[in-house]
Amino acid sequence: SYYMLKHFFFLLISIITLASCGGDDPDGPTPPKPFVPTTAANTVFVFMPYTGDTNPLYNSLLNNINEMEEAIKENEGLGDTHLIVFISKDYKESHLINIGYENGACRRDTVKTYDYALYSTAEGISSILGDVKKYAPASVQYSMIVGCHGEGWMPSRTRSTRWFGGQRYQINISDLVNGLKNADMSMNYILFDDCYMSTVEVAYDLREVTNYLIASTSEMMSYGMPYHKILKYIIGVEPDYASLAKEFINFYKSYNSPYGTIGVTNCKYVEQMAALMRHINASHEELTDADSKVQDLDAKHFTPTVYFDFGSYVNALCADDEAAKAQFNTLMDQLVPYKANTDYIYSYKGDCILKVDEFSGLTISDPSINERAVDAKQQTAWWKATH
Repeated sequence: SYYMLKHFFFLLISIITLASCGGDDPDGPTPPKPFVPTTAANTVFVFMPYTGDTNPLYNSLLNNINEMEEAIKENEGLGDTHLIVFISKDYKESHLINIGYENGACRRDTVKTYDYALYSTAEGISSILGDVKKYAPASVQYSMIVGCHGEGWMPSRTRSTRWFGGQRYQINISDLVNGLKNADMSMNYILFDDCYMSTVEVAYDLREVTNYLIASTSEMMSYGMPYHKILKYIIGVEPDYASLAKEFINFYKSYNSPYGTIGVTNCKYVEQMAALMRHINASHEELTDADSKVQDLDAKHFTPTVYFDFGSYVNALCADDEAAKAQFNTLMDQLVPYKANTDYIYSYKGDCILKVDEFSGLTISDPSINERAVDAKQQTAWWKATH
C-alpha cells in the first residue's frame, strides 16, 4: 500500500542517515539503538525552514549542522542539553533530527518527517514546537536558532508583513510570536542566523516570547554563524553572550568576506526603551532622510535606506539635548549589552561595501523615506508604542 511504501522509505532514509554517522567497525556496523526521548535541563531547537523551488542555502545549512557536531565532539558531548534540528530539504520535505553524542561520535536520529509542513502559520509553528517538546523535552528552558533568509521587519513583496524564510514560504514575526505563545513556550534566546533581523521593531515584537534576541543588523554571509567556534557559548543553561559576540567577530574579521555584525538584545528593557522613545519623539522634531547624519546599515540593500543604526539616529535626533542623549545611551547599554561589528558591511543586492563608524547593535527605520517603508513602518507595534 502507499502507506507501507512511504513507511518503508522513511525507514530506509532513517537507516541511511544513521549509517552515515556510524564509525568504522571492522565487524560491520552495530545496529542503531532506537531513539527514546529523555528530559534534559535545556533544549536548543534549530529551525531551518528555508524554502525555494531549489534550495541554494541547503548546503550552507547542512554545513552549519556539521559544524555544530564538530563543536559537540570537541566539547565531548552536550552536557545537560538537547540539540534538535528542523530542516527543510525543499518546500515539500522537512525532517526533525535529534543530534546526540555517544562514544566520541555524533548521532543523528530522524524522529519525524514532514510532507508540506505548514510552518508559515502560527498553528504550524506551534505543532512543530509541540514535536520539539515531545522528542527533546527540557525541564528548565528552551532556546531557538533560526537559519534561513531574513528581511527584518520589512513587508515582503508577496506578503503584507515582516518575515523570514525563503522564496516560497515566508514566516511573519507575528506568527512566530503567536506560535510560541500557543505552544506555551518562551525562549531563553532566539538567535537569527539571517540578514537584517537585529532591529528594534523585531525586538519589540519578540519581547514577550524571548529573554534575548541575537541577530545581525545587516547582511549575513551565507556561511552564517561560525558554530564550530560559538556553539559552546550558547549550548549551556547560562549562555556566555560576551564570548559569543567576540568569537563571531574574530571569525569574520579574518574570513574571506570580512563583513559581519552582531547584537545581543536584552528584551527585558524593550518596553522601557519604547517609553523613553515616546517621550523623545514627542519633544524632538522628526528626522527624515537622515542618510548624511545617521549611520546607514543597509549598504544599498534598500535605496533609500531602510535600516539605520538606532544609537546613531537617536544621538542625531537629540543633538541639542544632552540630558535625553545621556538617558538614552545609559538605557541602550542595558538594552544591547553585547555587540560587535567589522569595519565594513556588505550588501549583495547593492553590490557594495560600506564603512561602519557608529554601531549600537540594533537598527531602526523611523527616519526612512523609502516608499516601501514609509507607510509600513507606521503599522509596526514599535511605531505605535513610540508615537
